[in-house]
Amino acid sequence: MAVIDSYELLKEQVHKNVAVIPIKTPVTHKIDLLTLKKGFQLGLVNVKECEQPTVNTIIVENKSVVPLLLVDGEEIVGGDQNRIMDATILIEPQSEMKIPVNCTEHGRWGYVSDFKQSKNMANYATRLAKHHAFRSNGNVQKAVWDSIDDLEMSRSFSSPTQAMSESYENAKADLREFLDVFDISEGQTGIVVLIDGEVKGFEVFLNSEIYREYHEKILKSYLINAEANDNVFAIDIDGIKSVIDNALGDEFEEVKNEGLESRFEIKSEDGVGSCYFYKDEMIHMSYLLGNDKSGIEGENVLSDDVRI
Repeated sequence: MAVIDSYELLKEQVHKNVAVIPIKTPVTHKIDLLTLKKGFQLGLVNVKECEQPTVNTIIVENKSVVPLLLVDGEEIVGGDQNRIMDATILIEPQSEMKIPVNCTEHGRWGYVSDFKQSKNMANYATRLAKHHAFRSNGNVQKAVWDSIDDLEMSRSFSSPTQAMSESYENAKADLREFLDVFDISEGQTGIVVLIDGEVKGFEVFLNSEIYREYHEKILKSYLINAEANDNVFAIDIDGIKSVIDNALGDEFEEVKNEGLESRFEIKSEDGVGSCYFYKDEMIHMSYLLGNDKSGIEGENVLSDDVRI
């Protein structure tokens, strides 16, 4: 079961000190999946709190006739507090599941509205901290909360409920400057992001249709942690390929999965990441470079015992 048989790096796009390199991978089989965004739009997805509400678990119902794709780090807002998906999960057609999540709004516990799709996903630093905490059997929820606090401090902003979504809203104008420059390339299935000439990570999806739905969210997740400047740097394509090839060549360790997917963690000294398969096809891979170890101490709180 190959992760990616081959890939192509398309023409780079650069704005100020940020560069993105579109990735194109061959699509060999057509697997029909429903994304969370389309599921909400079509009324085929229902997300609710558990009967006994808990911080780190929600219930997702898939009313469609195809598997529902939930992507690691994508956010839903509403309910008793905003959450992000703790992993990429495929939910069986016409079924409902309890889904592991992380809270991204530390200062609220109380119903405000039904859950709905967010325009954001967990920012780069939060995803990195979450991966490190999971890999070290640490306190994942604390790592997420601490990272969101750090994000607010770095942007000199304070949300009334410590909501990650409010940090994104506060940074909306700054982010739009970059989003208007970085277009989706034809056939693009993934992306590499560089800041000040340094590769921060890359992401690949099953096909270009799914990637298109996450393009802006992924970009924003990196940009909101970046300090924009006018630094000029050379783009080392061979170096970028080396980062990707090294990640693809690292050891993959299978871990417990929650749905139809098979989940593998990338065992690397250089970064952290996960790869998910369905019917022997890679449906999602993310790889983040960095050594942020925040939040790895303490017992992992991803359990139904965490209640408010």
